[in-house]
This record gives sequence, structure tokens and C-alpha cells, in this order.
Amino acid sequence: MKQYKKILFAMFFLTLALTGCGTATSSKNSAKGDSNAQQPAAEELGQNNNSSNTENETNKKATENGVVRIPEQNIQYKINGETKEETAFLKYNNTKDYSIYVLPEYELTAEEPFKDVLYLTDNQEIFMRIELIPKDQDWNTITVATKAQLQAINDNVKTLQAPEDPLFEKSTVMEASNNSETVTAYLINNLDFPLKLTMYTKDDADHRDAFLQMAKTIMKEK
Repeated sequence: MKQYKKILFAMFFLTLALTGCGTATSSKNSAKGDSNAQQPAAEELGQNNNSSNTENETNKKATENGVVRIPEQNIQYKINGETKEETAFLKYNNTKDYSIYVLPEYELTAEEPFKDVLYLTDNQEIFMRIELIPKDQDWNTITVATKAQLQAINDNVKTLQAPEDPLFEKSTVMEASNNSETVTAYLINNLDFPLKLTMYTKDDADHRDAFLQMAKTIMKEK
């Protein structure tokens, strides 16, 4: 009888030991399974972080490089009162101080240092002179000289309203006409990029609006 009880106790403790081992093994497998389940999530998080870092680097480069202009842009303008719309193409002046969208019928060329000419290819007497003004220039002197220049066309020099455009935010506009031509001057007192634009047009070939719409696309590059 005592021997039988010993056998029963031995089997009981063996059963407990096996049950404990099974539980421990199950816990280890479960923990391992949880670890494996969490690993793809961690990898996915790493991929998301890499993607975010790449996007930030791209945005940073875009910011550092400034505005990237598209190679062409549609421009609506008027010639002798007739409304037109054409595709203008991005051009740079020789020294790449600025860029401008130029309509197909016109050409941009250098005239002399700090001066360029945008002219009508069919008639080079129709043109707009683009002058880069040094920042230390006295604007009163420039204004007086420009008025004297226009008085050579007509003593009656008119002061016009500046266009509602960011480029012309601080501008003085003067114009003089005679029987055959009109000369219009825009003095753009921009602290960052001062300019003088002078348009020469004919009564039967009024390209002032075309020049103006192209001028609105001028952007400093340096």
C-alpha cells in the first residue's frame, strides 16, 4: 500500500513538472510570436521615417534653389486693341540677372552692360528697353532725366497709373506721344531689383500691352 502511494505521488509531481514545462514553452513561443509580429511594424516605421526624411530633403533643396520656373507660359495681351493669347517661352538675359517669358514674335538681346532690348522681330523700331538700375542711384535724378528724355518726343509728358502687379508696386509711369510714335517709361523703385522699362511703339503698331504683359513676368535670378 505504501509503495502504491509513493508511485501515485511520483506520478503527480511528474505531471506538475510536465505541465509547468509546457506552460513555459508556450509562453516563450508566444513571446517570440509577438516579437515577430512587432518586427514588420518597426520596419514599416523605419521606412516611413526614411520616406519622410527624403521628402524633407527634397523640400529643403527646392527651398535652397529658389523658385524653379516652367519653360513656357500662356500670356494674354492686346495689339491695337485686339486681344490675343499665345505661349511665351522662358528666356534669360546674357548675364542671367533676370528671366522673362518672351512671346514668339519678339526677341530679347543685349544692348550694352545693364541694358537689354526686347524687340518685335518684324519691326525692330518697336521695342522695350530693360535697364538694371544700381541700388545706390538717386531716383530723383533718374526721374528728372527720364522726363527730359520724354520731352524730346513731346513737351506734354503725362503721368499714368502704375499697373496692379507686384513688380510695379513702387513705380512711376510717364508717357509722351507725337504724330507717329509713343514712348512710355516705367521707373520701378524696387529695393531688391530696381528697373527702368522704356517702350517705343507706333500709332499703327501699339504693342504696349504686349510689352507690359511680358514685363510682368520678369523675375530676378541673382
